[in-house]
Amino acid sequence: MKHVAITGMGVVSPIGSGARVFWEALLDGRHGFRLIPGGEALAGNRLWAAVTDEFAAAAGVSGEALRNADRFTAYAVAATAEALAMAGLADRAPPRTAVILGNTMGGLPLFAETQTVLERRPQHVTPKLMALVIPNMASARISLHWGLHGRQLTVSTACASSLDAVGLAAGMIERGEIEHAIAGGTETLLAPVVYQSLERARALSRTADPTLASRPFDVARDGFVMGDGAAMLFLEHIESARRRGARVLGRVRGYGSLADSHHLTSPEPGGRFEADTMRAALESSACEVDVVFAHATGTVAGDIAELRAINAVFEARQPIVTAPRGHLGHAMAAAGAMSTIAGLLGMQAEVVPHTLGTRTVEPEASFEVVLGRPRRHAFQAFSVNAFGFGGQNASLVLSR
Repeated sequence: MKHVAITGMGVVSPIGSGARVFWEALLDGRHGFRLIPGGEALAGNRLWAAVTDEFAAAAGVSGEALRNADRFTAYAVAATAEALAMAGLADRAPPRTAVILGNTMGGLPLFAETQTVLERRPQHVTPKLMALVIPNMASARISLHWGLHGRQLTVSTACASSLDAVGLAAGMIERGEIEHAIAGGTETLLAPVVYQSLERARALSRTADPTLASRPFDVARDGFVMGDGAAMLFLEHIESARRRGARVLGRVRGYGSLADSHHLTSPEPGGRFEADTMRAALESSACEVDVVFAHATGTVAGDIAELRAINAVFEARQPIVTAPRGHLGHAMAAAGAMSTIAGLLGMQAEVVPHTLGTRTVEPEASFEVVLGRPRRHAFQAFSVNAFGFGGQNASLVLSR
């Protein structure tokens, strides 16, 4: 890809909302892990990484914009507001702007709460449930609020959803099908029923110490911590950005998306298809990449497969690797776009954030994981990975 510019970005996260606050928290080594409210009866470590209620104010979003919106939709609207403001389009986004957004299960926490209402007081079940919880409501609300009439799509490819959304949008721009797009992901699965299910599946960390609960690539890793939030990008054709005099924050250069068809919840152990996905993104980008923002959620099987994939793809010229899950937890559909924003901010600042929580990296890794503190490093291009349930593999390459 040669023509896809990023001119705006916005983020809502457990460590703070707004790109500047998010970046400072990454560098400061802050994590967003807290005890689950009322979770005393739950098994495991009873931790998750929740966004605080200040996110809307941080983005300057009015109450009207969020009225009759579930939390995952509100996150997406707030992150989009920041992205459009950064792009210089807060009040006048082009009407044909596409909205392509990744999400997994919509407003599942609200759905679970409503089931409890049904059992106790069925007459109090909201008639707006469907219009609140179905996954396309986030993209619909963005289009409605900004009066957009371009393509409106919701992508659900598990943890790869937001990278797939950005990759699809970038491809449409590169092919000349659209000129502008809002793309990214949003997620809120922070419901006790989801936590308990994942805990029983032994996917979640059982470490009670929040500073060690999420340990990407660590020899002692024991699972991930649930997170939520949203990350959105404003993409446009480079000529559109030049005409407007917009500041280009980065460019989408390559995109890969493949299925490994190995298992519903576990990756192919050798990382073969994750490696193929990364190669597809790198080959289409024609970029030299020396920094990777890994998916690396801290699960035993997931991390080793990605580790082997990175080893294989880069062979002798191994990259510097980092993963933000120790800060953020795993925000599922929003995770890839959050990592993308971290990479764009790092490329501007010439800094690679450290991998919080990790102490001793798996000895099989041929690459260096940034530990302890951020690393000063000038880089021109980077890769972002996102791998999910169902064998969903996605990778992006971005550059200056």
